[in-house]
Amino acid sequence: MDDNVIDEEKLSEEHPAEEMPKIEIPEDETIGLETDLESQQPDHKAGKPHQKGGGKWVWLGILAFVLFIAAGIFFGYRNGVQRRLANEKALLMDQIALQLEWTYKDMDAGRYENAKARLDYIIEKYPEFPGIADLMAQVIGKLNEPIPTATQVVIATIEPGVTATPDLRGAEEKFTQLTQHIANQEWDLAVQTVQSLKESNFDYRTIEVDGLYFIALRNRGIQRIWAGELEQGMYDLSVAAELGALDSQAAGAESWATTYLTGASYWDVNWPGAVEIFGQLYAQMPYFSDSTGMTTAERYRIALYRLGDQYAAQGDYCTASSYYSQSLAVGVNLDIQVTATAYAEACASPVTTPEPPQDQLTPTPPLPTDTLPPTEEPTATP
Repeated sequence: MDDNVIDEEKLSEEHPAEEMPKIEIPEDETIGLETDLESQQPDHKAGKPHQKGGGKWVWLGILAFVLFIAAGIFFGYRNGVQRRLANEKALLMDQIALQLEWTYKDMDAGRYENAKARLDYIIEKYPEFPGIADLMAQVIGKLNEPIPTATQVVIATIEPGVTATPDLRGAEEKFTQLTQHIANQEWDLAVQTVQSLKESNFDYRTIEVDGLYFIALRNRGIQRIWAGELEQGMYDLSVAAELGALDSQAAGAESWATTYLTGASYWDVNWPGAVEIFGQLYAQMPYFSDSTGMTTAERYRIALYRLGDQYAAQGDYCTASSYYSQSLAVGVNLDIQVTATAYAEACASPVTTPEPPQDQLTPTPPLPTDTLPPTEEPTATP
């Protein structure tokens, strides 16, 4: 008897109340039935499990791509912020250097109040500036020194019956003229009148005269700066600052003048520095100029192609072409356009070295092929 019959007997013994029929299945049919059942089982190796694993990798790839883009944006933004902070720090150091130079000049001239104001500005902007604390202590020490008094006393004797009465008619007339000049916004005449009044009658209405003097100096300083007289305007504002605090408009004009003069000090010496300074000014004050009449835009245009000439001299014609393109974007110049074209061709064909454009009317001997000459253009001295 086969195994199926034995199982049925066991069941009948466990459940004697119910007679279970014994069914005998041939061995060959049993094997065939098992084969059919196995053929009907689902294939676990193909289909859905494989597709589920593939979808997981697709989502992981998308996540990695998103993380890569986010990292690129983050690092790009951080680098941009770092460059902007570096530019601001360089400009601040130039302004501090100029203020420190004027501080020593004020100390040499005995203007310790003005020197202290400049040192306060430096400490506010850069408290860790080397040696600034010692210099401030030196200035404060000078301010706290007692004013020497004369040991010899001169006693003036006046004859009886004669009283000395100061003649204030000239002072009153000048004061009237001063108020009229202030009302007419004639700042230069107002400053001259104050100076004349102080020479003749120094103690006449001191508080009122000093107040009008501050107004005249403040407005004449701003007027001079916008007229291109940067040094003279800055001096007026520095004297006015000794009489009272400057407002934001006056401080802003002084800051523009300081920045422009810093860029002008780089002229013909440091073209990258000139491009940096005048590039910042050009973005906000393109027509700001000094006594030479050169506007910020003109200086920026010239500094760009001069810097391009430096790169061309080193054989880097692609960088030179880029700076020339920026220069032409600021202002068109035919001579610059010709050289810019030559540099662009040299960049496109690095194997051949371009020759500078020749003057068709006046032939010139061939130039060396290892470099291109800078484009000459008359410029004013800084």
